[in-house]
Amino acid sequence: MRGVQVIFEGTGLPGSHSVAWTSRARLFWGKLRRAYLVYLRPGYVRESLKRRVGGCGRTGACCHLSFSCPMIRWIERTPTCRIYEHRPRSCTTFPIDERDLRDRDILFPETACGFSFVRPEDVRQESE
Repeated sequence: MRGVQVIFEGTGLPGSHSVAWTSRARLFWGKLRRAYLVYLRPGYVRESLKRRVGGCGRTGACCHLSFSCPMIRWIERTPTCRIYEHRPRSCTTFPIDERDLRDRDILFPETACGFSFVRPEDVRQESE
């Protein structure tokens, strides 16, 4: 199949599938964007995380954006981080905004992320 690359073969991800090169490029760009935001725009990250609601659904999709994290292991089909207490900021802040959820949904469209975001104007109203 031309233009398709299997990137999750053997990971144990439920719903593992092939991802087109265009989607893979988008995932790689997203990883670069998150690193830039976390290390060079911490104010944006703080403001965006104020809008984040919900919790981690432990799907493991975020651990496989553009490449599989070498620190993840699967125990009874549940992802577990080997360095959870010492994760990099790009992991602890994921998802930073709605774009990250869209990237994540490339891999797991059938399983919703436990996080979502409220509109910025709703956050302002709550704080008043």
